[in-house]
Amino acid sequence: MDKNMVVLYSRTLFDMSTSQKSRFNELLKMAKLLNDRCMDGEKMLTGFTNLIGDTWYSFYSKEPILKGNAQQVDEAQYGFIANLLKNDEYIQWHQLTKGDELLSVLTAISMADQFIKRLKNDQQHSKNAQKQKSTERTKEFAKKRIQELQQQMNSASSESMKQAYKQQQKIYEHSLKNAQQQSTTFEQQVKNQLIEISKQSLGQIIQENKQKISNTKKAIVTVGTMDGKKIEHVPLRDQFELAEKISTHKELQTIADLVGRFKRIALKKQKTKQKHTMERKNIAIGQEVSRLLPTELANYVMGHSKQDFLRRFSESQAFVFDTKGKDRKGKGPIIICMDESSSMTSIKEQSKAFCIALLTIAKKQKRDFAIVPFASKVGEVKIFAKGQASTQDLLAFSNSFLGGGTNYEQPLRESLNILLQSEFNEADILFVTDGSSFLPTRFIEEFNATKKKKQFECTSVVLTNLFNAVDVNLVNKFSDRVIEVGELFDAAEAFVL
Repeated sequence: MDKNMVVLYSRTLFDMSTSQKSRFNELLKMAKLLNDRCMDGEKMLTGFTNLIGDTWYSFYSKEPILKGNAQQVDEAQYGFIANLLKNDEYIQWHQLTKGDELLSVLTAISMADQFIKRLKNDQQHSKNAQKQKSTERTKEFAKKRIQELQQQMNSASSESMKQAYKQQQKIYEHSLKNAQQQSTTFEQQVKNQLIEISKQSLGQIIQENKQKISNTKKAIVTVGTMDGKKIEHVPLRDQFELAEKISTHKELQTIADLVGRFKRIALKKQKTKQKHTMERKNIAIGQEVSRLLPTELANYVMGHSKQDFLRRFSESQAFVFDTKGKDRKGKGPIIICMDESSSMTSIKEQSKAFCIALLTIAKKQKRDFAIVPFASKVGEVKIFAKGQASTQDLLAFSNSFLGGGTNYEQPLRESLNILLQSEFNEADILFVTDGSSFLPTRFIEEFNATKKKKQFECTSVVLTNLFNAVDVNLVNKFSDRVIEVGELFDAAEAFVL
């Protein structure tokens, strides 16, 4: 089969409009997985794409109706589809797939996969496949020689030469005819196998693949909405691309699920924070009634101090709880330095999900966000204005990991460089690590001096367990707050920066 050939849904057993048939051909262009399976099938059986097209329509259409002459269109295709439509597993699964384009295509892909695998696993097919390759080579060679001999015959200078070329041409024409007949025999055997599958294994195929198909759709929805979009706003073409990526990068499903878990932790923590907003520790002067100290309220109630209180209150000199510095919390940009050294490999998906969950919160709160991955050196820095990130950005980030040793100085220096940018001049740093490193005293002094000058804070999440030894004392030297946890799921405090 020509590797450059384009597969096409051209023959259907169903009573359908031209636009519905065209729609499947559009889906073939959109969904690489679907196109690849049809191409693989066509190598085994000419017209395999028509079979898969009808399979898709069987699941997608609310009420698929066969043509009156369906059996005459293609006997093997009819045998398969007729058995499918009356199968109990099909009838149950069809309740979910009808009208759902994504689920119907995923089902068609899954069934095409199963057909091809079962055909390849058949011993007789394996023998025939080898013969078929030999036959195809014979056909191609015969066609080429017939064409060459025809040209030589046309340019022959004598009648005897023409007759000689003609005799040779007949030999190759006979060889071609035999090869074509053999190919027809092979194809009929494949058709018989498909009919046998439809009689004995269809229900099993559908049943075994339902969970896999459901999980794939769930993964597409979860991964496709990691950036905060609703799945309805993700184009179908992009959903098919996600299906392809998920099929080759299984960890994407895990990361997407973990993002959801971290977001639930964050939501719970932020609700808890809101309940305690009345707790104030610093004192200032002003005249905001809601922030008056209890002692000032007592001064107002007590007769001998009431006049003094009213005077100070009118001059904005009453004692109130100070919220300075608190208002900036949860509003400024965030720079997260994420450890990607080799010791973090076991929680790679967890660390990626942690960053993405923080990013989605930044997007919701319209905060600039930067990710500085580090190991023995700094990786590719990702900057997201107002937390805006595309699904492709998140996929690229999810699929990358540095590995290697641990160096604190480089990511902290990179954070300072980012802080010099105007949009990050009020950012806070979140530093996450499970490893140890050396930091020169000179750099610690420089970092803390810049922190005081720029008035930013550095919160560190330190992962401590039996398998690593973080120098918490060193981390304390450049951090305003250190959160020691056994796993990232315990670092809920990080979600209220």
